[in-house]
Amino acid sequence: MSKNRKGHTNQAITNNNPEGWPSWFKEINHPVEREVLSFIFKKDLKLSEVYFVVQMMQINYILFRRNYEELIRLQKQFNVPMNFQELALQTNKGQEIAQDTTLEFTRLLHNFLASSNMLIDVTRRWVEQQFKKTDFLKTYKYEINKRFTNNVQAQFLKDLRNFTLHRTLPLAIPELRMQEVDEHHHKSSLGIVLLKDYLLEWNNWTELGRMQIQMAF
Repeated sequence: MSKNRKGHTNQAITNNNPEGWPSWFKEINHPVEREVLSFIFKKDLKLSEVYFVVQMMQINYILFRRNYEELIRLQKQFNVPMNFQELALQTNKGQEIAQDTTLEFTRLLHNFLASSNMLIDVTRRWVEQQFKKTDFLKTYKYEINKRFTNNVQAQFLKDLRNFTLHRTLPLAIPELRMQEVDEHHHKSSLGIVLLKDYLLEWNNWTELGRMQIQMAF
């Protein structure tokens, strides 16, 4: 950072990221930055390709994270006392709330599953291309196997993605819950659940994916 003759500061590097984007995502805004990068990339096509790939991977991550956050936000917006009362009394408004919420939940779940697998596939493919025949790739694959191969939740999400994209959308329904706080008090809540029997009609669940359905639903 430097001062010009009029006393104004001039910062060449700008870190003003779009709202909600992680701090490590650096967006190029200053004309000087664009000019310098353009000059460098014309001289080094390999570096230009790497930069493009990194930018696309960052965008893939942003899409994934936003889809996840929207899914969680919907759950919080749905789980309010007013909605619980309308659904419990089976009013017309309650039926409308249930229908609109389950439709939006299904849309957001589809987006989340698609973006999560896209992020995984793109990242792993790039690593395999860039680090083939290296010890790092061996370590990378070892860590993948250690963390995810026998991970029940990870395998279920992968299976659910295949179910959603290649078979049909999962059926979701609102669920009214009453949790006992003590012998005199109960806490009510609302949630969205997938229909277990409908999921199990599909024969292509892995052992771990089917195990997660049995445990969670």
